[in-house]
Amino acid sequence: MTASASISPKLAAAIAVFVAGLVLLALAVPVALLLVRRRQVSPAQDQVVRLLQNSAVPFAIQLINQAINLVFGLILYRLLLDAAISDFIFAAFITTLLLATIAEWGLNIYLTREVARDTEAIQRTFGTALLLRFGLAALVIPVSLLIVQSYNGLQQAGLIAYGFNREGLWLMLILAATVLPGALSAAVTALFLATERPIVPAVVNLMTNIVSALLKTGALVLGWGVLGVAWAALLASIAGAAMFAILLRRNWGWPGIRFDRALAVTMLRAGWPLMLNSLLLAVFFRFDVAIIKAVRATDLPAYDAAYKYLTLTQILPPIVINAVFPMFARQAANDRAALQRAYSYLVRLLLLLALPIAMGTTIVAPWLITIYGAQHVPLGAPALALLIWYLPLSYVNGMTQYVLIALDRPRTITLSFVAAAIFNLVFNLLFVGRFGIQAAALATVLSEVVLFLPLWKVLRAEIEPVPLWRLAWRPALAALGMGLCMLLAAQVHVALSVLVGPLAFWGLLVLVGAVQEEDRRLARRVLRRA
Repeated sequence: MTASASISPKLAAAIAVFVAGLVLLALAVPVALLLVRRRQVSPAQDQVVRLLQNSAVPFAIQLINQAINLVFGLILYRLLLDAAISDFIFAAFITTLLLATIAEWGLNIYLTREVARDTEAIQRTFGTALLLRFGLAALVIPVSLLIVQSYNGLQQAGLIAYGFNREGLWLMLILAATVLPGALSAAVTALFLATERPIVPAVVNLMTNIVSALLKTGALVLGWGVLGVAWAALLASIAGAAMFAILLRRNWGWPGIRFDRALAVTMLRAGWPLMLNSLLLAVFFRFDVAIIKAVRATDLPAYDAAYKYLTLTQILPPIVINAVFPMFARQAANDRAALQRAYSYLVRLLLLLALPIAMGTTIVAPWLITIYGAQHVPLGAPALALLIWYLPLSYVNGMTQYVLIALDRPRTITLSFVAAAIFNLVFNLLFVGRFGIQAAALATVLSEVVLFLPLWKVLRAEIEPVPLWRLAWRPALAALGMGLCMLLAAQVHVALSVLVGPLAFWGLLVLVGAVQEEDRRLARRVLRRA
């Protein structure tokens, strides 16, 4: 059993409030869903408003999900020792990110694209896609064993400092098993995204996360350590898959489990570059965890504390992309000018969010890391202040990738990710051992630059978007002024700087002319709909 800290009365009260809040939230979700469905815009109505709704509701749900995860993370950091936390972080990275990405094989994007173009494709493609997903997911478990053996072999040879004990081995196996039920959940989610109903899977994921947080918190309180947390995650994943299976049957019937070998080969070929792109993204974005685990495992909790805030910033782009990708797929085939306008406008909106978030996080980074423990501030705060500047280019790169997918240019994305992943790996291998997690943070930011350059070059050849500097200079100027205001306010109290920041940014946006007539028209359309 994992060694853990005792529960103080204050922490016990906080856990009780957290559990009560989760229960109340679970009861409120069905009521909120009914209200949203009554106000939902039909496909025949305003497309822009529908896209905003399909983005806003999942975004709100994801914010709730991340709030739940952050609070659970605080409980985890209070109740487990750093060594156990380090093992859990690494096992989750390997199984539920790296290996799960391989098991997904780009089939979700493929399924979404095909069904968005022709809803009749559900009957033709779903069964084969699901069986492929299950087969690939089953391979995750033996591969996890191989990774554990490799790490322990390198440790015994004296090439790395840290390996896995027996508990770490079981942790890897249990978390690897969550990929199997996750395959069904992801496949059904792809159908809802293709038919422009992202709210439904978002709600199911929220309910799954609530169940998961309740079970994992119970495991920690009962003293079952990281293995208890892993078992709780597996049970919640199975419960989520069961909910998605019910929704599949209710909405489309059971498409049947028919395996078409020729179609499977087509799917694997089409999904290969998509999977490789996602895998390379995981490598250049998070493979630093594997390197830190090998050479500076004691620093991994501080790095993870910083990275938890980056997870919050990653909520919006996938939600916006899921909402607009069916539209991109149609525009790429029929109206390139409309695609160019939609892309440029969405990039500008994302930069209006990314730049102030990056500036504000840099100012309050020490306070944010203190929440996870003052002992992590010396390493975690500088790492967070560096890491957060990946955000502006990450938002641009994310939108650009899916436009290129819609334009059937996945090879360009693959080559770009190869370059970025190689750069990231080499940089981390050279400098993390010497300079620690600050080098890993800098590698993440510079990798976005390496990724951006070839993606932007190919995009300009396809649709000639508005120059990025024209989209970014006004928000960047407003963000700089906001940072100065926050620094001055922080001399009084950090909470005051958090309040002053958004007000200063909005005022400066208006002052420099970043709020355009197009934005005002869109706001009026949304408000009229509301």
